[in-house]
Amino acid sequence: MEMKTIQKKRPSATSAEGPEGENGHDKPETLKPGSKIRPNVTEEDVRKLLERLYGIIVLEMCELDSYDDKNFLLQADRAVKNPILKTVSANGYVLKIANTLDSQDEGFFEGQREVMEQLHGRGIHCPRPAQNIYGRYHSVESLGDSRHVVRLLEFLPGKVFHGVPHPDRLFYQAGLFIAKIDAVLKQINHEGIMRRQSIWMLDNFLQLKEFLYVIKDEQHKDIIEQVLEAFEKRIIASKDQFERGVIYGDFNEHNIIVNRKEENSKEYDIAGIIDFGDVCHSLYVFELAIAMTYMMLESADLDTGGLVLAGYGMLRLIPQHEKEVLRVAIAARLCQSLVLGLYTSTVDESNQYILSSQTRGWSLLEALWAEKDKDILERWDRVSEQYLTRSTK
Repeated sequence: MEMKTIQKKRPSATSAEGPEGENGHDKPETLKPGSKIRPNVTEEDVRKLLERLYGIIVLEMCELDSYDDKNFLLQADRAVKNPILKTVSANGYVLKIANTLDSQDEGFFEGQREVMEQLHGRGIHCPRPAQNIYGRYHSVESLGDSRHVVRLLEFLPGKVFHGVPHPDRLFYQAGLFIAKIDAVLKQINHEGIMRRQSIWMLDNFLQLKEFLYVIKDEQHKDIIEQVLEAFEKRIIASKDQFERGVIYGDFNEHNIIVNRKEENSKEYDIAGIIDFGDVCHSLYVFELAIAMTYMMLESADLDTGGLVLAGYGMLRLIPQHEKEVLRVAIAARLCQSLVLGLYTSTVDESNQYILSSQTRGWSLLEALWAEKDKDILERWDRVSEQYLTRSTK
């Protein structure tokens, strides 16, 4: 069993719009600077949870990197008869223990399950949830002095996008793949998804102001403040003009699963997607911006954005007014990633993997923000057109 896939989860919180959501549902409290929301569990705790909830005796287990959740990749001992699971996955499982804030909204986890079912039904590979001893796909468990949603998902085999060879074809494929996901998600109308609010939603980008104290470099802080101002004027002020729908919300290099094209091939194809913790009802331009952000981070090249644009545009016509704000939306996502990554490291010094992309992130943000909207859009359109008209002979 290859234990390399990283389930990447970021801190989330509701917006500060008041105590109640739509239809009278209480909202979980907003993430406050300094809050510690990550589960505090030992390996022994995890083994006991697995045996009690799922009848699993662990044969092999390791913890996966994560922002504010706890995720464990494991192999069940299939030689031991399982009294709860009808069949035991040969590929193993991921046990996901949600942070205290997300755990306040059980409906959101029910919505995630519906999303996975819809994607499976349309041939898009993603993890499948397992039923627990209560016949449910999640439970709320007391761990220490807090309560957490606990789920078990079948492990999706393959490699993550990060680190494999990246020909232009794979970045184009990434744009096409996220557009396919959005097309499926148009069928989703689950209340838990529709009322979802998170600090990672670009809709809530202006909340980043509360966390700017973690930025010590004055030049970096100045760029972020410029992005905040541009985002408010150019996107928030005309938000109603942009098309909305349910989006995946976190199409990054650690959530995309790839497999070799052929057994001994050095080339890969995108095979599936994991981690649905940022699914929400938002702007489609944000989905595209997020995908372009992480693909450009992976390649360290602004031109990569044009390849993603080419793939995405094959399934959804991108209106000109959406293209015109892409630079601002991408810069906003970079700011979120950089600021919230630094913030999370201040409340959990042991979790240093979240700082791994800081150098590349600041370099990309500086390069992007030095461009003019017209120039970078022309550049992306040129790369897109060149890829789509390239000879395949």
